[in-house]
Amino acid sequence: MLEQKLYTVADVAELTGLTSRTIRNYLKDGTLQGRKIGVQWRFTEEDINRLFSEVDTGGQKVVHIEDVASAFLQEGSQTEAEGCLMVTIPYTDQKELEACQEKWQKICQDQETGFVTVTEVIEDKGIFRIAMRGGIRQLEEMTARMRRFE
Repeated sequence: MLEQKLYTVADVAELTGLTSRTIRNYLKDGTLQGRKIGVQWRFTEEDINRLFSEVDTGGQKVVHIEDVASAFLQEGSQTEAEGCLMVTIPYTDQKELEACQEKWQKICQDQETGFVTVTEVIEDKGIFRIAMRGGIRQLEEMTARMRRFE
């Protein structure tokens, strides 16, 4: 049987673009599941993917846009130029929101690993918000895809 690759807190932080502190907070509050081996937490790829696929009772992703922006602003050891892009799309009704979300899913198809995207809906203000973090080339590709769906 093949052994599954296990990731450390630092690995998860690098893969997701979040800080190690945020990852540890997610562990503490149960947002992220993993297993403790000795004194270190270890995570499977499935654990990491679940972090971005689970939703809360309001239907929102458990990773918050503020976490993506905060992680980007933290000093780190980036090995390449990277950026963080926030997009706010106003909508007037549920049908328009669903159309925005559907377009966004199409835009995100075939997204590269290591590129972080998080969305949130602010219902009382009629806003669909997107946060993206990754390499400059990746951000350029995503914005070009978004323009095709305008």
